[in-house]
Formats: sequence, C-alpha cells, structure tokens
Amino acid sequence: MIHKIVRYGQFGFCRLLLTGSLLLWLAACASSPSPRLTQLEHPLVGRIWDVQAGKFIDQAALDRKILAAEYLLLGERHDNPVHHSHQTQIVRQLQQAGRQASVAFEMIDDQQGNLLARHPITSVEQMIAILEQFRNHWDYEQRYKGLFTEVIATGYPIMPANLNRERLKQITQHGEDKLPKAYKTMLQQAPLAEAQKKSLQQEIKQSHCNMLGDEASNKMILAQRVRDAVIAHSLTRNRAPVKVLIAGAGHVRKDRGVPLYLAKQVKANRVLTIGFTEVVAGETDVTHYAEQWGAESLPFDIVWFTPQMERRDFCADFKAMHKGPAATTPP
Repeated sequence: MIHKIVRYGQFGFCRLLLTGSLLLWLAACASSPSPRLTQLEHPLVGRIWDVQAGKFIDQAALDRKILAAEYLLLGERHDNPVHHSHQTQIVRQLQQAGRQASVAFEMIDDQQGNLLARHPITSVEQMIAILEQFRNHWDYEQRYKGLFTEVIATGYPIMPANLNRERLKQITQHGEDKLPKAYKTMLQQAPLAEAQKKSLQQEIKQSHCNMLGDEASNKMILAQRVRDAVIAHSLTRNRAPVKVLIAGAGHVRKDRGVPLYLAKQVKANRVLTIGFTEVVAGETDVTHYAEQWGAESLPFDIVWFTPQMERRDFCADFKAMHKGPAATTPP
C-alpha cells in the first residue's frame, strides 16, 4: 500500500480529479492541512543517486551538473516542503553563480501567465493574489510562497508551464488526430511504446482510486502527453540561457515526460532531470525505487532522496462515502 501512495504523487492526486463525483474531492484536497514529515532517520534521506553512473554522488558533484545544464527539470511531490526547499536552494545557487535563468511552473497556466506578464511583480503577496484570480487547486500560500519569494528575489522571469483546464479539454476532447499541428507533430515524433501506455494508464487509474474506465483514462493519457509536449515546446522557445522547470516528478521523467519531447529538439547533455523521491520505510535498495515509477530503471538523471510525507488515504475516504444504502441499490 505504501508503494501505491507514493505512486499517486507522480501526477498529484488532487490535480487529476477531473470527472464525476470525484470533483467533490478537489476542495478537500486543496484545503487539507499539511501532514508531517516521516522517515527522517531513513539511511537514504539526503543522499543523491546518479542514475547513469549507478552510484551516489556528493553535493559538490551535483552542483557541477546543475551549473552545466541548460534545461534543468526539477520533479517534486507537490506537498513535500523538503522538495520545495531543494528547489529554492538550486535557484539561489544559479543566481549566486551568475547564471541567467527563467523559472517555469507547472502550477501556473497560460491564462495566469498572461496576467502576470502585464504586471511588474514587486512582492510574493502580489504574485499570489494575481494567480488566485483564476480558480485553481494549487495551495500557493502554504506550498510555494518560499520558492516564489526566492525567484522574485533573483529577478528571474516567471513563466507558465501549463494549459488552463478548459483549453486542455478543448484540445484533447476530439482525439489526437484533431490536435493543433505543432502538438500533433511532437507526439508523432515521440510515440509511447505499448508498455509505456499501459504503465501510464495503470498509474492514472490508481490515482483515481481505480474508478475510471478505459475510455476516460485514455483521454487522460492524451491530456498528459499534450501537457508534456506543450511544456517542452515552451521551454525550447525560451531564450534564457538556463531554463528551469518546476513540476510534478511525473512530468520530468525521461521515458515519457517532458524530456522525451525535448530529446527531439535539443542534445541530451543539455538537459538534467532531478527527481526528488520520498524514501519508503525499510527500503534501502535504490534499484527497487524504480518499481514505484512503473519502470525497469529510475527514469531520471538524478534521484535526490527525501523524507516522506504522512498523507490521508483519500481513496479510502471516498469509497467509505459510497458504502451507505444507496451504494447497494442496483443501477
């Protein structure tokens, strides 16, 4: 069960609740109090694994990789403050090294980005107030205020890295053949293998408490692929010397996320993906963590291990809601 809870975070449980009565849980997810950190004494916490080299590296070695990257993709669990702390540290490191960068956020969509661009941002309070003019489920105040503050202090441009929900729905509702040409071409150039599609579909179903059918999950597969292609497209059009992306770890995985589409346009050695990964109680074998991602090997360049968050089991709560008399009534 621990492995399933960890896997939900690749997309973010709350962000994927899009249809039917599951929508009722969006507000609950957004307003849930911050759980506490656990597994603080786990032997992997704080350790940094270089996937290609197959070994742990120290902070200095990681710093060299960070400063050499042009595309720096930082994959998080949205509610884990340690992940945000590491991201803040990396942004500060770039600024102190004199690197010019932009920072794109999955948590900011194109509508919000357009509004931010029309207002000189002078404080984090102003920025959050602008973002919250659009209804969304991101808890900016609790989760992202510190990171936003650091980015504003550096003077780095803040970029959107998501499509607003309505636009994404319009783009994907008619299937891949009806996609805008730019996105359709990117998907065709980087198709998913059947095993990848199956893994993604299973992940989406699990993140919806196994209450989605194939048709709905297939639409979400397309939506996820379009979103990753859009992010990759926007990053390559950005002229900043360093392009930083803050996103859920599922978006930055190399086998089927944003790097898959970047690989068709930029050299692999210009891209560095860091997957902030929560440890699991009793699991100290690094290679076993690939199973949580439905992959044979860890799908990042770097895995940075962190404490785990204690979370409510929303699926158990949701299913309990449906155990009353109405749940036994034949359809």
